[in-house]
Amino acid sequence: MIRIMTYNIRGSIGMDNEMSVERIADVIRDSNARVVCLQEVHALRKVSKFTDQPIELAKLLNMRVAFQINYREGAGGLGNAILTTLELDHTRSHILTSTGEQRGLLEVGVRAPEGPLTVFCTHLGLNENERLTQVKEMAALIDTVKTPKVLCGDLNSQPKQAPIVELLNSTGLYDADHDGPKTFDSAKPSIRIDYVMPDPSIKLMGTKVITTQASDHLPLIADLSLL
Repeated sequence: MIRIMTYNIRGSIGMDNEMSVERIADVIRDSNARVVCLQEVHALRKVSKFTDQPIELAKLLNMRVAFQINYREGAGGLGNAILTTLELDHTRSHILTSTGEQRGLLEVGVRAPEGPLTVFCTHLGLNENERLTQVKEMAALIDTVKTPKVLCGDLNSQPKQAPIVELLNSTGLYDADHDGPKTFDSAKPSIRIDYVMPDPSIKLMGTKVITTQASDHLPLIADLSLL
């Protein structure tokens, strides 16, 4: 079994407006996830005290990390990251067409005892037409992968909205938490916009949303079986 988490960490800024990489690390550690897909990860930004959050989280958790900067700011910026306790086979950074803030799709291949797995992590745009373009681009990339695969991220769309419908129809992936609780915002969750989407070869063993206000999103966990 592989436990996977998706979590928009908002630069490690909690609902109390305090920034704490350590608090985010505690949430991840307590989850026992072996693969962690993060969005809004900051690196060397003034607003987050010039902390290199991907490196700091990897050190705190003793995990390997892949980081994709999408929005650049000086020597750093923000983007997507994947942390894992598993061996890394490859890392690829895909740029998505964006009309607002630049968005991307981070691809990582991992080797688990159960077999290979390709993990995708993304944070889609705020405009629905933009998201529709982005999901079509992602579908073309996802469909080329022959190993078992899973897409995680903040898709900025609710389950019945067009980008989610298009994404599931185009890729054959399924929504692991289709009846699950809301994930945003963490103080008073009212919408579900964070997803884990495995391919049909992967069996879902269960899901859970963690209650925490370390960010404005709640982390979603899914237990997946490749066997």
